[in-house]
Amino acid sequence: MRTLLAVLAVAGCATAGADPQPAKLEGNLDAHARLLAPIQVESLTLLPIASVDPPGKDDDLLVLDEAMPKKLVAIKEVDGGSVNNLTLTNKADKPLFLLAGEVILGGKQDRIIGSNTIIPAKTTQTVPVFCVEHGRWNGTTTEFTTANALAHGRLRGHASFDTQQDVWNEVATKNQARKTTSSTDTYRKVAQAEADGSLGGKWQKQVDAALAKLPEADRKSLVGFAVALDGKVATIDRFGSPALFAKLEGKLVRSYITEAIDVKPTGKKPPTVDDVKTFIADAEKAASEPAYETAAASGELKKGHISAKAKVMYKPAPAATAAPAPPAKDVYETYQAR
Repeated sequence: MRTLLAVLAVAGCATAGADPQPAKLEGNLDAHARLLAPIQVESLTLLPIASVDPPGKDDDLLVLDEAMPKKLVAIKEVDGGSVNNLTLTNKADKPLFLLAGEVILGGKQDRIIGSNTIIPAKTTQTVPVFCVEHGRWNGTTTEFTTANALAHGRLRGHASFDTQQDVWNEVATKNQARKTTSSTDTYRKVAQAEADGSLGGKWQKQVDAALAKLPEADRKSLVGFAVALDGKVATIDRFGSPALFAKLEGKLVRSYITEAIDVKPTGKKPPTVDDVKTFIADAEKAASEPAYETAAASGELKKGHISAKAKVMYKPAPAATAAPAPPAKDVYETYQAR
């Protein structure tokens, strides 16, 4: 495996009061990836993660926002209704990748996907979800549509590692901060403002401009972001391939902005590579727990003191011969602040 030493300098749009001569950062995330120059917009810091491995075979996974408009995926209430379960049908010839926190609207109450996973092709199964509309349990349809939005990091973290009550509490907190509280306390208004760009559109333009300035080789090798809020690491999203990351990059960035826009900047410096590694190491020291599993994917959870990890691995197709099946392939991992 190649080893690279990246010299990192603070880049992007500095806020008023920021250090005029920011310290340089240097170091690799690990043997397979490096962190690029931080992008700073107000209280939000994005450190792009670039793979240093040769490009591998693309698994060609579908994602929710490309599959639903083509009617390749249908999500509806289970028979009789269940707050934390829905029925998902993947009609496509390809597996479907789901991110915990993806917002879906409709049914008896708006929901978010509850686990990072892969749904096999041509499959109908029950998937875990969380309610993000505490005050409604009725509707004219049992079906759902995608909001084209991903819940902010704190809410995603509760979906991956905590309880329904924690999810409701965080929805209420965000609605209060955004002044979007409604009679049913739904997350819908936040999600719609995120999706249409009315929430943080100026921030998005600055992030896009900074990413556009990356060298072409780095841009093509991006597999994720380490995210800090007012200098403190909050989220890390890392994918096994640039192709899958590229499908979800915009949605991820909008979710980071959705969280950061309500965090007041105090001029703290971006995190160092060692800060990011420390955040990761805390979760890695925790015991591994099994996560939601399908015929296409297995997963694990680790809950540390300052961070928690959720990981998805792609199960290889059954071998046609008696030869041992190849090992599961890492597809995605996320770390969220506790």
